[in-house]
Amino acid sequence: MAWLGLFVGLVIGAVIWHDSGWLLGGLLGWLLGRERDHSAQIRALQARLQAEAPPSPSAVPAPPPPETVASPVPETRIDAAPALPPQPAATAAVQPAVQVAAPAPAPAAFPEPAYAAAVETGPTVVDRVLAWMMAGNPAVKIGVLLLIIGVAFLLKYAAQYVRFPVESRYLAVMAGSAAAITFGWRQRERKPVFAHALQGGGLGIAFLTVFAALHLHQLLPAGAAFALLAGLATFSAALAVTQSAQSLAIIGLAGGFLAPILASTGQGSHIMLFSYYAVLNLGIAWVARLRAWRGLNLLGFLFTFVIGAGWGTLRYTHEHFATTEPFLVGFWLLYVALAVAFTRHRQAEAKLGQLVRDPVDATLVFGVPLVGFGLQVMLVSDFAHGNAWSAAAMALVYGALWLSLRRRPGMGLLAESFCILATGFATLTIPLALDGRWTAASWALEGAGLLWLGHRQQRLLSQLTGYLLIFAAGLIVLAQLSQIEREIHWWNGRLLAASLVGIAAWLAGAVCYRASPRTPHLVLLLWGLLLLLAGGGVSLAQFMPDQHLIVAWLALLSGLALLATLLSGPLAWPALRWPGLGLLPALAVVLLLAADRQATPLQQGGWLAWPLAYGLAMGLLYYRESTLPRLGRQLAHLMGGWLLTAWLVWVLADGSSRIGSGSGWIWLGGLAALCLALLCQTLAPLQARWPSRRYRRDYLWHLPLPIAALTAGALLIAPWASSGSASPLAWWPLLNPLDLGWWMAALALLRWLRSPYPAAKLAELRPAIQAGLALLLFAWLNSLLARGFHHLGGLNFSQASLWPDQGYQAALSLLWTSVALAAMWSATRVRWRALWVTGACLVGVTVLKLFVVDLAGAGSLARVVSFLGVGLLLVAVGWFAPVPPAQAGAEAHRETS
Repeated sequence: MAWLGLFVGLVIGAVIWHDSGWLLGGLLGWLLGRERDHSAQIRALQARLQAEAPPSPSAVPAPPPPETVASPVPETRIDAAPALPPQPAATAAVQPAVQVAAPAPAPAAFPEPAYAAAVETGPTVVDRVLAWMMAGNPAVKIGVLLLIIGVAFLLKYAAQYVRFPVESRYLAVMAGSAAAITFGWRQRERKPVFAHALQGGGLGIAFLTVFAALHLHQLLPAGAAFALLAGLATFSAALAVTQSAQSLAIIGLAGGFLAPILASTGQGSHIMLFSYYAVLNLGIAWVARLRAWRGLNLLGFLFTFVIGAGWGTLRYTHEHFATTEPFLVGFWLLYVALAVAFTRHRQAEAKLGQLVRDPVDATLVFGVPLVGFGLQVMLVSDFAHGNAWSAAAMALVYGALWLSLRRRPGMGLLAESFCILATGFATLTIPLALDGRWTAASWALEGAGLLWLGHRQQRLLSQLTGYLLIFAAGLIVLAQLSQIEREIHWWNGRLLAASLVGIAAWLAGAVCYRASPRTPHLVLLLWGLLLLLAGGGVSLAQFMPDQHLIVAWLALLSGLALLATLLSGPLAWPALRWPGLGLLPALAVVLLLAADRQATPLQQGGWLAWPLAYGLAMGLLYYRESTLPRLGRQLAHLMGGWLLTAWLVWVLADGSSRIGSGSGWIWLGGLAALCLALLCQTLAPLQARWPSRRYRRDYLWHLPLPIAALTAGALLIAPWASSGSASPLAWWPLLNPLDLGWWMAALALLRWLRSPYPAAKLAELRPAIQAGLALLLFAWLNSLLARGFHHLGGLNFSQASLWPDQGYQAALSLLWTSVALAAMWSATRVRWRALWVTGACLVGVTVLKLFVVDLAGAGSLARVVSFLGVGLLLVAVGWFAPVPPAQAGAEAHRETS
């Protein structure tokens, strides 16, 4: 049926819609066909279940036919008649009656959808607005809103072009408003949704008309106009309370708040505007005494403060302070009181047994001080320490509210919120007294409070606002750090602001983690750490002398890691220990910075700062290490081992280079450090202690493997990178600093390779490792010969000076032949054919060099020595080291492998 529906849909879609309509028609046809197939399968399954059911002696009503079933889901339960084991005949006759008497399985046995938990958390603000708009009679609500806007434009148009008496126009509009309100009142019981919308629209038009009559044409005295507006506000509130219609109050007051905006000509007085809004807000306060209508409170708050902020941004000057400050303070105190009234109503509802979802209005509790303090900063920007005095006043008010509410039943959450605000503003008072650009710090603290309360009440809007405030505050702080050069001391206002915002981000992250580990608390952790590092780093770069900068960075990083770890316990936030994990990588970055600045690790207090920082990092790893992620601990230990090795190489190389001016001394210290790092991984006492005992595989394999590779590279490069000068001492073969360091590192590398764990890991690579060690030894012998000709023969230690010398070429040929002889003789004794072949290849290379290089020195003694010496050695090879048999050599090689 699905394929038939697809074909029919393709044809119908192509005929009706043309173009690409065949695609849509085919899709619809296929879906209808699939639905038809599923319905047929369900009906067949129901018929089979009814046929297999045992007959019942009692009359049981037959189920309705499948065509009349509205939803087949409850009837598709396959487990409604499970298979039963054979039973005795005595009970077989009773069993059907028992099955009929048993209640049918409830449809609720089906598993709940996966999204059920998410739905139970409550709708968002946008969902509520959409639900209100679409509930009841959405056409009336939308139409009334459009009608109010249209009347505003009609009044402005009539004022400009229509020549009817202006009084008649206003009276006609007011008559229409009264008619709408009256008709809506009469319909309040029959059609309450329609009635509420119509009454609200009429009230909004009345507000608009009175304000326009006052503002556009001065038809009413100011006193009379505000008396009418107050009366309308009281009347709309009374209608809303009488009918328990929050939507009526919202529509009516929305029209009242929009009236000054829609009828404005840009020439009005701010005193008149704010006085008008004060009247409307008093009406909201009167309603708040009787009803806990959160939407009405939010409406007044948004209109009052948003419009006030817009006027302040465009029109405010210092001369307006005396006429503006009282309104701002009054609005702030009014909405603080509304927040308290809202909580009291919720407490009363809880006593009556009603379900209370949000006992505290988080938007008012935290939004009012946030917006109010921002506007206050704008007003007092020209006063000395105006921001500090404002913050102190708000701290006192919220502190007094906390003291008065903390012991009252049901007001604990609101009291805690006021306590947070009081603490935040009290904390801001001192830095604001030092610097007047600290709005960001208040934002961060408010954001932390919003996150805390938003998670307590499961308010998504409060949580998102809290995140936004914290990140906005951080961006402001980062922008202010670019002007750090204006400060005169390293402990300055900008650094303190960055510290406060960073700590606030950490507090918010702890709140989010305790609410749910799935929240983005790690983002807040990283954001706070970034702000703290940025503030401290910029201050150090600006005020710290260059010679103390490395030590200062060590102190900063160690202090932040220690602070985060200490706070992780009281805040119950395990992720706050992660900066301790990152301390060792951060120290590695500082070590690279010191190398770039060519600063020795021990200078200017580094001899104390580096060990303390490294010891603190290891201590933070040891402290309650089971609470840290396993992978993070392993990486931190590996990074710590490599960092310590690099630091030891630098310290010992720098220290040994101060013994003399010869280049061999620095290599002695570096190779000795690598030797020490490898030997420490093979000592049994160290392996039996923490951390090697707990992270055995890491410290026996993962940590020393790169160090061993680095050591092998140093053994290959060092003999050729330095002439081995031992100044002020004389150079002696095998007893100079370079050769001593080379032998120490080589023996340490060999000791590590022969230790149990690496030997087992590298068993399959043993032949390759042996060949590599032989190559290192061969390269060292060649370098020793070159350095001998440099120090004893007076040649420069360079290819351009050594290679053309006939004496050096003769000695080189003899050395190669001697090495080949030793290898071939050893291969003959152990019957290892591959080693003998390797020696023979070296002999061939030596002979080729004799004819290509040594033969060029015709008539020289060096050529004679080369040919005679190599010839004699080859004869010795033939006598002492004949080629071993192939089979025996293979067996010997397997035995030695």
